[in-house]
Amino acid sequence: MELKNIKILINQKNFIDAKNGLLELINNKVQFINNLVNLDDNYKNLYYTLSQVCIQLNEIKESKKYLTKHLEINPKDCEAFLNLANMQLRSQEIDNAEKTYKNILKINENYLPAIVNLAIFYEGIGKIDKAIKYYDIAIEIEPNNLKFHYSLLRANPNYLNDKKIEFIKNLIKSEKIPKKDKFLAKLILSESCEKNKDYPNEIKFLKLSQKEFLENNVDKKSKEYWSDIIPYYYNNLIYKNNSKNILKNFKPIFIIGLPRSGSTLTELILSTSKTPKSIIGESSLINFSLINIFGEKLFQKPKVNKIEIDIELIEKKILLNLKNLNIFTLDKPTFIDKSLENFFYIDLIIKIFPKAKFVITERNIVDNILGIYKKVLLNISWAHSISGIIEYIDKYINIISFYKKKYNNNIISIKLDDLQNFDRKKILNLFIFCGLEFNEKFFEFKKQNIFIKNASNIQIRNNLYKVDNNKYKKYYYLLMSYKKKYPWIKF
Repeated sequence: MELKNIKILINQKNFIDAKNGLLELINNKVQFINNLVNLDDNYKNLYYTLSQVCIQLNEIKESKKYLTKHLEINPKDCEAFLNLANMQLRSQEIDNAEKTYKNILKINENYLPAIVNLAIFYEGIGKIDKAIKYYDIAIEIEPNNLKFHYSLLRANPNYLNDKKIEFIKNLIKSEKIPKKDKFLAKLILSESCEKNKDYPNEIKFLKLSQKEFLENNVDKKSKEYWSDIIPYYYNNLIYKNNSKNILKNFKPIFIIGLPRSGSTLTELILSTSKTPKSIIGESSLINFSLINIFGEKLFQKPKVNKIEIDIELIEKKILLNLKNLNIFTLDKPTFIDKSLENFFYIDLIIKIFPKAKFVITERNIVDNILGIYKKVLLNISWAHSISGIIEYIDKYINIISFYKKKYNNNIISIKLDDLQNFDRKKILNLFIFCGLEFNEKFFEFKKQNIFIKNASNIQIRNNLYKVDNNKYKKYYYLLMSYKKKYPWIKF
C-alpha cells in the first residue's frame, strides 16, 4: 500500500486499515529504515505515524513501542520524546517520565512544550519549588501567556503584586489575549481582589471569568452529557450478555462524589497502604469505555426509554485500558480510581467488578457548591455557573441515595472534616472497608511519589488541606435565591 493511500485512511479515521497498511509498508522498507541511506523524510517518520495511529486505537503499549523505534532513527525529535514522556506519565512511570522530559531539554533547552510539561509534572508530584522554576522559564519565553501566570499564582499564592496586576490590566486593554484565555485575566484579578479582601469585586471578576470560560472553552456536547444525558440514562441501561468474569478477581476501589469534597486527600491517604495496588487517578476508565462503544446511542435524539449495553464489549475495552495503564496483573488485583463521575456507573461497575468498593467523599454541601464555583474547574463542563452546579448536585444527591440503598455493603462515606482532622478511628475503618492494610503513618501521604493533576493537589501538598469552616460564609448570599427550590441548601 502506498503512503498516500494510508494518509487517506487516517483522514477517514479508518485507523485499523491504516495500521495494517503502515506495518506492511514498514516491512517492505525495513532494511532501508535501518540503514538510513538516502531515506526519504516521509519514510523516516513511518514509526511515528504508526505510533499516532495506535494512540487512536487506544493501543498505548504498541504506541510506545513504535515511538521508541522512531526515536532510534530520529534521536533529536523533541515532539516524539514529549509524546513518550506524556505516555510514561499516564501510566505512572514517574522516574522515566522525568528523565525523558529532561532529555528533551538537553536537545533543545528552549523547547517550550517540554518546559511547561516539566512544570506540570513537578507540580503533580508535589515538588512545587521545581514547578515554579520551570513556570518562570516559560514566562521568560512567552511573557504574555496567561496560562503560565495563573499556574504560578496557584503554585505561589504570593506571586501577585501591584506590578503584575497592572501588567494583566494592560494586557486586557491591548486585546491581544487569545479568546480561550480571556477568562484567565478575570480569574487572576478575582484572586487578587480576594487576597485584598475586596470580596464584591472578587465575585464580579469571578462571574466574568466563569461566563467567558463557559462561552469560549466548554465543550457543549460534554455539558449536555453530564447535565442531561447520563442523569437520564443511568438507571435506564439494559445490560445484555453476561460478564465473562475476566475481571472478577480484581478488587478496585472507586472514589466517587463531588469535586472539592476531599477526594484527592482520600486518594493520597489510601495510597499509603502497603497492600500492593495501582493508583490510576482520574482515569475515566469506565466513562471512556462506555462512550467509546455506545456514544452514538447515548447521544441519539430524541431520547429512548432504554438502551441496551453489551457487557462483553465494555469488559474488553476496560481490559485494554488496564493493560495500557500497566496494571493488568493478578499479583496486584487492587487499583484506586478517582474518577468522581463513576457514581453514574455503579450498576455497570459491579457487573464487571463484583468485588468493587466505592468511597464517597462528603463535606458541607453549601461549602461544596461554593468551593466548586470559586475554582474554575477546566475539565468539568457543568461547573461554571451556580445554577449549573446546583442542578448537577441535585441529581447527584438523588442518584447517590438510590445506590446507597441498592448496594449498601459496597459503599462507604467519609467526611472531609474527619480526613482533615486525621480521625484515626474513621480512617482505620476506611482502610478496613477497602481491604487495605492500615498504615499508622497515613498522615505522611505527601511522601507518596504519585502524579496528581487537579485543583486540590497544590493545596494539599502545601499543608493547606485543613479548610476553615467559616471560609465560605461571606458568599452564602449567592445561594439565597435557590433555597426555596432546593430544600437541601441550608444555612
